[in-house]
Amino acid sequence: TQAAMKDALRYSFFHWGISAWSIYAIVALALAYFKFRKNAPGLISATLYPILGKHAKGPIGQLIDIIAVFATVIGVATTLGLGAQQINGGLTYLFGVPNNFTVQFTIIVIVTILFMLSAMSGLDKGIQLLSNVNIYVAGVLLVLTLILGPTLFIMNNFTNSFGDYLQNIIQMSFQTAPDAPDARKWIDSWT
Repeated sequence: TQAAMKDALRYSFFHWGISAWSIYAIVALALAYFKFRKNAPGLISATLYPILGKHAKGPIGQLIDIIAVFATVIGVATTLGLGAQQINGGLTYLFGVPNNFTVQFTIIVIVTILFMLSAMSGLDKGIQLLSNVNIYVAGVLLVLTLILGPTLFIMNNFTNSFGDYLQNIIQMSFQTAPDAPDARKWIDSWT
């Protein structure tokens, strides 16, 4: 329905837009500040030195860093798994490739090998190359979508959805739906 599309786009902006990236930016700013201004190691525990003092360099700091590593690995694994499913879905739609675990596992192996090769070649070569290719591919996809797709609908829908997001960001940020069990169930499972 029209209302479902409107809600879906508004929540897409909310979950994967400025709101989420501002949280990532806070962590990045803290890491950058302590790394480049205080000459501290690039560890999460180093950002907590003003709070923990010398304990940030001891077992408590190590525990914090271990938790950060596990959280990062879980986040990357989730992204890789969901990305493999999406790529497999696209390959199935375009080329009739089977949509199954074997294909998804193969996609994960290929992406992992590409990542390992880029990481081994260093920041100046591999990772920079992958980053640049990613930007160009995203730009080409954007231009093709605007040229080949329903351009006016895309632009109007983007503008309308972004406006809805800005208009409702406060309500969406604090929504807990204590009196609406169906909404509460969705919030508990997704947000």
